[in-house]
Amino acid sequence: MRALKIAGLAVGALLVLLVILLLAVRLFVNPNDFKDRIAKVVQDSTRRELLLPGDIKLSVFPWVALQFGPASLGNPPGFATEPFLAVKRVDLRVQLLPLLHRQLRIGRVTVDGLDLRLMKDAKGAGNWEGFGGKGQAAQPDTGAASAADALKDLAGITIKDSRISFQDTVAEHLNLEVGHVAQGVTTPVRMDVHVSRGATAAPLDLTASFELAPDFAGERYRLNRLELAATRSALGSNPALKLKVGVPELGADLKAQTLHAEALSAEAGGAHVSGSLQGTKILDALSLSGSFRLEPCSPRDLLTALGIAPPKTRDPRALSRLSASGQFTYGSKSAAVSGLRVQLDDSSLKGRAGITDLDSGAIAFDLAADRIDFDRYRPPVEPAVKAAPAAKTAQPENAPEGLKTLRVDGKLAAGQVSVAGVKLTQLAMAMAAKDGVTRIAPATARLYGGDFNGDVSLDAREAIPLIKISQTLSGVDVAQLLRDLTGKPSRISGRGRVVTNLTARGAGADSIMRSLSGHVAADLDNGALEGVDLWFEINRAVALIQKQAVPSGNSSGRTRFDTFKATADLSAGVATTKDLNIISQNLHLTGQGTFDIVSEAVDYQVHALVLKQATAAVSGANLLADIPVTVTGTLASPKVRPDLQGIAKARVQQELDKHKDELKQKLQDQLKNIFK
Repeated sequence: MRALKIAGLAVGALLVLLVILLLAVRLFVNPNDFKDRIAKVVQDSTRRELLLPGDIKLSVFPWVALQFGPASLGNPPGFATEPFLAVKRVDLRVQLLPLLHRQLRIGRVTVDGLDLRLMKDAKGAGNWEGFGGKGQAAQPDTGAASAADALKDLAGITIKDSRISFQDTVAEHLNLEVGHVAQGVTTPVRMDVHVSRGATAAPLDLTASFELAPDFAGERYRLNRLELAATRSALGSNPALKLKVGVPELGADLKAQTLHAEALSAEAGGAHVSGSLQGTKILDALSLSGSFRLEPCSPRDLLTALGIAPPKTRDPRALSRLSASGQFTYGSKSAAVSGLRVQLDDSSLKGRAGITDLDSGAIAFDLAADRIDFDRYRPPVEPAVKAAPAAKTAQPENAPEGLKTLRVDGKLAAGQVSVAGVKLTQLAMAMAAKDGVTRIAPATARLYGGDFNGDVSLDAREAIPLIKISQTLSGVDVAQLLRDLTGKPSRISGRGRVVTNLTARGAGADSIMRSLSGHVAADLDNGALEGVDLWFEINRAVALIQKQAVPSGNSSGRTRFDTFKATADLSAGVATTKDLNIISQNLHLTGQGTFDIVSEAVDYQVHALVLKQATAAVSGANLLADIPVTVTGTLASPKVRPDLQGIAKARVQQELDKHKDELKQKLQDQLKNIFK
């Protein structure tokens, strides 16, 4: 007992001595006398200038309390002369008695008027780098309490009217309140800040609040009732916008490196998104997964709320309804959505899509739609303005830079599709893009009673892109296809096979049409040439040859045929045909000519062979007339005229053939009389 009493007296005497020493420090030591020494140490270790124009106040019992300000810390060499960090006032308190047991217990920390200015130089280095100098050896662990341990029992943090900037982004009027942080204690946290991002961007007012429930021993942390609200001010054409994010509970386990939120929600511009979130390897290699659901909303209203002008569409009701749901994953430099279901207006889309490499932007997808009318979303048809014809020597447009770096591997299927007026069903296509080459192949579909099979590639490796198109139409109603494609009455009808192998250079429609080259072959049955009545013109020509009265009546405006066969070689947008062959019962047409795809100019020379009997072969005995016909003008307004000069030559030849034997005999008799 005596020993304990002696020990107790010794400890008491030691505490009294400590109190006397601390009081002596408080009475006889002025911390302001050490300003120059403190500034020199900071300068030597950080190469930054520390300014302490204000007083430093120190108290030692029952708290070690430090109060100073104003103060500033300069930028490193190579940056602006303005301070890296400035503060109006800082209050910091540490409990004294726990320090005697090598424990750091911090009281409330108050920072008033913090101004932190982050920036980068021309080489990309930040002014926040380089603290502590270069090449300093790691300091051994002295066993002192770390700052992380100190935060496990913190009375609170108050940051008032502060400012943080980075380049042209400024967070000002920052206020942060953190309550008592300790094991088993629920800590309230609240923050509000005003954020601006340059003169052209609308500023944001942000508020956030949540409750922190830490388990320091298990390294588990839970945020309850997390609420984030943002209000964007109106600026120019951008209206005011409110954003809300809510998470009832967000948990993180640092030992297991997991993260989870069973429910979360967000609202903005009339759109509401809900979902869940899970994370793994959150410290080493973050990987996230979860689900999302977008409730039905109006894309037009959402775009307007975001300050984006909705596109003008041919159908004013387009972009009126959108909803979506699916699961998402993120990690290992990739992001993907699976189980995707999207409802856009009257179209449903499902499948998967994602970015397989975030560095290169490589995209992969496998999507299927029930039906979609792309024409609803095309810009309205503007009134036609007659422009001056472009010079044929004009240079084709260059390829967009995005095509050179595009990486895609995907598949798309659709039950019904309408695009550029053409209606397709059972569409299936694969798309691949890599190293500047984009290819759509195979592409198959049903259209107008027939089948389509195509292969399209776009090579953007050179400045002017090269386009290759190979496609086959089999059993297609050509008249209906052309009528829907052009919006004009078709000049040819029938069913059959059309094969094209074409190339072109350019990025615009005009340059592509002017540079079209390749080969086209058509083989049609049971159709007609619309807008041309060859029988009417031929009857007029026959009457002229036979010196008969021209038949009365009007043209029917069409020429029926049993078969239509022709091939064309294209060069610089002009199609040249040398084997036109059209056959009907009593009429065989053969010919050649050109068709300018851009101007739609037509120039054909046709021979119309009129037969006496429909079933007989073409022969001299069965040939009633051989009428040369010229077809000129444009595709919209063709001019069909018998070749009068050709008809006259044919008439002379007929007369010569009719009397050639008589003339031959007379010539022989005259020659005999001469040489007698």
